[in-house]
Amino acid sequence: MTLKDIAVSRRSIRQFTDEHIPDETIRKILEIAAYAPSSWGGHPMEYIVIRDRTTMRKLGRCKAMGAGPLAYGDAAIVPIINADGLELWTEDAAVASTYILLAAEEYGIGACWIHMKDRRGHTGTAEEDIRDLLGIPSHYRILNAVSLGMKKTQPAPRRLTPVIRKEHY
Repeated sequence: MTLKDIAVSRRSIRQFTDEHIPDETIRKILEIAAYAPSSWGGHPMEYIVIRDRTTMRKLGRCKAMGAGPLAYGDAAIVPIINADGLELWTEDAAVASTYILLAAEEYGIGACWIHMKDRRGHTGTAEEDIRDLLGIPSHYRILNAVSLGMKKTQPAPRRLTPVIRKEHY
């Protein structure tokens, strides 16, 4: 597959089969994510991989609504970043998470971005609830989590055309 093929076919997948994703495949996805561009070339991202079903269900409840795929995927990845002194931590986390989504598609794995930053949780913010659940230090920030699983269905690719303006609006 070319990068264009991957980008065109990638869709957010929220329903998964019971098939197991090999740990090696998740490792390969994160190896690709490690190459995501980052501010000042610092590559500050770290990743928590969750496979335990109980923890995944709890993770899915850290956001007040919209995090269901985290509870019933085969794995979840929580990208975290030490934000001390990083002005562009949100951008770094977004680019790394996008690499995760594209890499998952390359390996035929369904993935769904679940946004956490500035979202309501059940006891605090979603970010605070995740930090408490996973024991993440307070100087680390969490933009999102990614649910992974084998695709139950494959939505049709979108056919989009970019809006391109030349020189001026």
